[in-house]
Amino acid sequence: MPATQQAPLSVIGKARPRVDGPLKVSGKAMYTSDHNFPGMLYAVPVCATIANGEVQKIDTGAAEKMPGVRAIFLRNNIGRLFRASVALSFDAEMSYLDETRAPLEDDVIRYYGQYVALAVADTFEQAMAAADAVKVTYREQKPNVEGQLAPETNPKV
Repeated sequence: MPATQQAPLSVIGKARPRVDGPLKVSGKAMYTSDHNFPGMLYAVPVCATIANGEVQKIDTGAAEKMPGVRAIFLRNNIGRLFRASVALSFDAEMSYLDETRAPLEDDVIRYYGQYVALAVADTFEQAMAAADAVKVTYREQKPNVEGQLAPETNPKV
């Protein structure tokens, strides 16, 4: 291995403290879904249904009219999002960022399931229904799934 490359970090075979273990096995652990605060809202992502391409249009009209829906966030109306780096993590060895691009940063679809919008509502069920009601039109491109992948010559990143 060249001197400029680092060996990949591995947690396999290393003991890790599980302070949550006793609470989980005894049924006393509190999860995020166990908390309900006054005015709390729920958010559900709208995910890309193609693996490669570009968002052409997002129709939020029906979703915005649904009961309990507070907002449908898109790239154009959410503003710039902060993306943490591994360096800011409390435990860099256990942290992994699979994508350096912040969500909703542009209209390029890089993988199936990529977030393209976010539905926010009073209840989880209303947010799910609103996310399902958002209609996305894409310009689909053939996914790069060749056996020998090569970097793009002119990436849009």
